[in-house]
Amino acid sequence: MPYELKTRFAKFLQYLAEALDISETRYKQAEDRYQALGKWLGRQESILAPYHPEIYPQGSFRLGTVIKPISDAEEYDIDLVCEMRLEKERVRQKRLKEAVGQEILTYTQANNMKSRPEEGRRCWTLNYADGAQFHLDILPALPDGNSFRLLLESKGLSNDWSGLAIAITDNTLPNYDLLDPNWPQSNPRGYAEWFRERMKTQFESQRKFLAESIQANVEDIPEYRVRTPLQRTVQILKRHRDIMFGEDQDNKPISIIITTLAAHAYRNEGDLLEALINIVNGMPLYIQKIGAVYWVANPVNPLENFADKWGEHPQRERNFRLWLQQVQKDLNRALQSEDIQAISELLKPRLGERVINEALQKFPKSDIGKSPAIPAGSVGILSGRYHEPPKIEIRNPSKPWSDA
Repeated sequence: MPYELKTRFAKFLQYLAEALDISETRYKQAEDRYQALGKWLGRQESILAPYHPEIYPQGSFRLGTVIKPISDAEEYDIDLVCEMRLEKERVRQKRLKEAVGQEILTYTQANNMKSRPEEGRRCWTLNYADGAQFHLDILPALPDGNSFRLLLESKGLSNDWSGLAIAITDNTLPNYDLLDPNWPQSNPRGYAEWFRERMKTQFESQRKFLAESIQANVEDIPEYRVRTPLQRTVQILKRHRDIMFGEDQDNKPISIIITTLAAHAYRNEGDLLEALINIVNGMPLYIQKIGAVYWVANPVNPLENFADKWGEHPQRERNFRLWLQQVQKDLNRALQSEDIQAISELLKPRLGERVINEALQKFPKSDIGKSPAIPAGSVGILSGRYHEPPKIEIRNPSKPWSDA
């Protein structure tokens, strides 16, 4: 692929990722809703008020990797944590969860909402019926940094984010209704800090560039306005995954594995096409096989394996491997295409016609057709001097993961 077409392809991917992104209006709407809920939970009359409840986002909404639903009939899933200042030794999981659920119920009643909170295994789900196209999943939690730090130290382990750990509820556990300090643990803020660290160079650079472009201070640029090549790559990969496994939602590659492996493989490339290719090639290198167990470690909790279900459901490991190989094949074919129009037709069945068309609308029509031949001596985006055709290596398809 000529240098100029690579440049256009990288720009096309940028427009494509922007088409996948949640709109600023929708983002602010979701933010306003969960902040309003947080104020309600902490109001003076609330039974939670003495414990200073704090609502904050987790998951893709916090990481900046949320993507639009494939159809307007689907909803955004906004994951939240409701963390209270209370020691887990002083309360049962069940009592904490019921108290949060009770206050969410009073919130829906006070706001004349038709929908009532629905209880899940760990969360309360709050649906909106006013065309918001999202729902909130609220996870009751307590701070658990000290206990988690001691647990890691007992195993000879440590990390910089252990102090941000939380204890969470799970109504399937035998001690759910017992006064027992052994609660499930999580660390969404720690994970977000780790993810941010993986893209720190590009994040700071892009935030500074955006501030300069509108003559503002860097601190005045909201973090959600910045999207690095890592975040954009994760968005593109998640949409490719969603469409490929539209008929098999139970066994599709899960977002936390995609996000973790992508962040490990990212090297703060500034170019989206370069980042996408390098990440797709690098992701398998961070999957270990310990004995007979595939292992994708939680970077902020080395005791947790994000791939723990692969042993119980081998099809999920096979699907992940097949999906990653398909992404590699699609990129190879795109890189061998003659123009943006050909690339867009190739990617429509992989990423969706709607987002492809939105990306094309932003693209100058004069740049959609064939590019001029590469000038002699030009330097390629992806590596030193350009060679025809560029390839993406598929590493050992029959044995895709490393042993450790």
